[in-house]
Amino acid sequence: MNTTVEKLVWTESLTLYNNSIDNQHKRLFDLVNEVIDTDQIYPRTEKFAQILSKLTDYGLEHFAHEEALMQKLNYPGLQEHKKDHLNYIYEVSMFNLNFREANCTDPKIVVKFMRDWWYKHILAMDMHFGKFIRHSISKEF
Repeated sequence: MNTTVEKLVWTESLTLYNNSIDNQHKRLFDLVNEVIDTDQIYPRTEKFAQILSKLTDYGLEHFAHEEALMQKLNYPGLQEHKKDHLNYIYEVSMFNLNFREANCTDPKIVVKFMRDWWYKHILAMDMHFGKFIRHSISKEF
């Protein structure tokens, strides 16, 4: 059985047409792919833990930026979006804690969660926000 996790691939279908958010999403994809690469080469090592922490930190920065923009634009889905972000933060925090404290987190589970979560979040929740941004901008002109 092949346990390799496929890398994230950025496609036009993931674009929100907001440069700052799209660039952050691309950076997050790069970091997830770095975690995937590291898992395949250095599973259960400090290097894996460091890259996972870097991804977690960048994710928090991204969420803060995204939520601030949502607040500024009075996005009606802000609370639901924040809840999804909090669920992600909780899951990743537990992965980090379990990995660092007990080294019991299977890296394959972590990278699969990251990969799946980011795809689903961008394709579902962030796409709604992207449409809202475009609609809001078109109303101004």
